[in-house]
Amino acid sequence: QQYREQAERAVFASSFQSYDAYLEGLDMKAVAAPFDDFHNSRIAQLTQRSNQFNLRTVRYTEAEIEALSRDDSHICLYFTLKDKFGDHGLISVVILDKRADSSLFVSQWLMSCRVLKRGMEEFTINKILQTAAEQGFRKVTGEYIPTPKNAMVRDLYEKLGFARVDENRFETDVASFQYHKTYITEE
Repeated sequence: QQYREQAERAVFASSFQSYDAYLEGLDMKAVAAPFDDFHNSRIAQLTQRSNQFNLRTVRYTEAEIEALSRDDSHICLYFTLKDKFGDHGLISVVILDKRADSSLFVSQWLMSCRVLKRGMEEFTINKILQTAAEQGFRKVTGEYIPTPKNAMVRDLYEKLGFARVDENRFETDVASFQYHKTYITEE
């Protein structure tokens, strides 16, 4: 089914003059929600298997995911995505650590490669910053830990508007963050 849906997307894409028009035409919808018992197994699975779009490559068991979801010192979100051709399912995981200095640290951000270049990276960072603003945090900090497989996300934070603090750490001010255009709407 996924291969059929992908083939339909490819045919659909060829009918557009621009990639932006194609993305808009996909009618993409995402859900960003707190971890829950129903999804914890899939979330743990993604942390174990995702390598390319995985900024810190931290692995978690299902029991560790359950514990994190119940710990008030973290904000744990999963993301799903669907479009007019089908449902991609749970495709991204974010774990934010609340810090004493009114900042959030992105301790986990991974995403399935099958939804790259659809605007999900921008949607996710917008949601992280929106969440930070709503909860009164002043700064968001991220880290990239290089592995042999995750070079594709080496410059992700800078591309999304974060300033480099040192070799592998990045930060942005919540109040002045420039939200990114995306053709994904939140359900």
